[in-house]
Amino acid sequence: MKQHILTFLLLFSIALIGQNAAVNSAKAKKEAIVLFETYEQKSEEFHQNHKYDSVKVYLGKLDALLPQIKDSSYTYRADLIRGSVLTRNTQSDKAMNVLLKAVEFFKLQEDYPNYYRGRYKMGICYYYVNRRGEAKKMMLEVLENTQYVTEDLATSALANIASINIELGAEPKDTLLLNDAIRKLNSANLVNRKNKNYTKLASNYSLLAESYNQLEDKQKAIQLLDSAIYFAQKNENLVEEGFALIKKANLLTKNKQYVPAKKMFNKAIKIYTGGEYNPLLLYAYREKWNMFVLKENFKAATSLGDSINKLSIINYNKRFADGISEAEIKYKTAEKEREIFVNRVDLAEKELLLQKRQFQIYGALGLALIFCILGYLFYNQQKLKNRQLVKENKLKVALREIETQNKLQEQRLRISRDLHDNIGAQLSFIISSIDNLKYASKETSTEFKDKLAYISEFTLATIDQLRDTIWAMNKDEISITDLQSRVLAFIEKAKVAKQNIKFEFDNGVTSPILFSAIEGMHLFRVVQESINNSLKYAEATLIKVHFNEVDNQLILSVKDNGIGFEKETVQLGNGLYNMQKRMDEINANIDIQSELQKGTTITVKVQMINAKF
Repeated sequence: MKQHILTFLLLFSIALIGQNAAVNSAKAKKEAIVLFETYEQKSEEFHQNHKYDSVKVYLGKLDALLPQIKDSSYTYRADLIRGSVLTRNTQSDKAMNVLLKAVEFFKLQEDYPNYYRGRYKMGICYYYVNRRGEAKKMMLEVLENTQYVTEDLATSALANIASINIELGAEPKDTLLLNDAIRKLNSANLVNRKNKNYTKLASNYSLLAESYNQLEDKQKAIQLLDSAIYFAQKNENLVEEGFALIKKANLLTKNKQYVPAKKMFNKAIKIYTGGEYNPLLLYAYREKWNMFVLKENFKAATSLGDSINKLSIINYNKRFADGISEAEIKYKTAEKEREIFVNRVDLAEKELLLQKRQFQIYGALGLALIFCILGYLFYNQQKLKNRQLVKENKLKVALREIETQNKLQEQRLRISRDLHDNIGAQLSFIISSIDNLKYASKETSTEFKDKLAYISEFTLATIDQLRDTIWAMNKDEISITDLQSRVLAFIEKAKVAKQNIKFEFDNGVTSPILFSAIEGMHLFRVVQESINNSLKYAEATLIKVHFNEVDNQLILSVKDNGIGFEKETVQLGNGLYNMQKRMDEINANIDIQSELQKGTTITVKVQMINAKF
């Protein structure tokens, strides 16, 4: 009897020690969660105030707490902060990859507050790669689900939509969009004043100033920029202060107030020099360069142009280096995830073995009550593990699908960004430099000036072709309406260049046809090349462009009344050969008919079964 009592007391002591250890572990986890949420809030506050070094420090603290918490939800919450940091560092492809995984996880977990928080950050990422449509869509999602988001996040989404509307309403000018932006920004400022959020007040006043500037109310714009500078200084936010100073200096430059404008440009440049603000520093340099050109101080403009070129190269090299290290980062991440998975399996096996031994001891001793309790706990634990495994399997499948779907998107984002930010900027700088040479070389020969004009026109044409390429790359699909709009825009440019030629455009297509980006681009290039040939060689006075659908075929034709040519005696050039090659790649037919003194007709036929509806 005594032996049984001693055995029972020993087992009871062991159970009590295990229980205390479990309590201590639970307490440590709870404390880690409280710290995590505090650091997470601090990170968001520093991010709003553009203190990105502090954000990185707190992100490191969040990562250090994750091993204590051991919960995937907190891992992906940290990834939301990580995605914001990558976006601000112009690593948009990596940022989008991190944010997509986090958002998919929160969607499967039905954690809608963090889901829409992630969608907001994706919108910011889209904005930074000039995909304004997708960015606006994400912000509207946040505003349509305000029951899941904070007042501050909803207000930020409202202000971001206003910012996008300002850009969309600028060229061509759309007063409805601009006035809508003003209303949204004023609504956001009511909330920001109540919450004393001076950083967002500074940002929104700068946006309001831009709206009134577009509406030609320069005096109101200057007053609003003074308010932006005031709130930025009140919150010691140098980034917003520098941005407002650049905007105000631009307005003063237009009023030919060059002395105060130069002081503001210099102050903004001083703010952005030496930090992680190269894009804003480049913006300040370019606007100051424009001031020197308007002032006809070409020597200062040329000197500043060298600084602009060097800074552009630095930005390009940074992005190139980031791209090289991407494969290494992905490999290390995969290795780390594999190690975590192996550790989890070992831990689960040890826990099961320990529980099995406990059950055997309690069963042998006949402690039915303890056996039932442990059995109940074991059942719940297994049930929870099964649920977790099911969710993790669903998540893995979803992530694999996302990974496959977004490889092409990541490439498009990267290439489109580099084309726009680097090649486009360099071509624009070449044009500006040529214009400066024209002004500085007034006494040179006519032949030299003609060569400069030819280089400028060629560069402008290259920029137009680059824009067309970026337009196609930024779309997964191109509708027949998009294609027609692009052709009409090209015709309008041709009318300005060739005012003695009449153009006719006829649309007989009623079906909502969709092409892939490649198909749409090939069709546009063929129509463009056909019109160019008529302009250059046909000596035509009338060019007709028709879109029709006949017998399940889309028919595009370009017809002129020019001098024509004999196909049997004229060897086809590279332009016509490239048109034929483009149509072969999308399984379309092209037919070229020409007759001397009667003109030329180029017809393209595309089976509509290949297009989407």
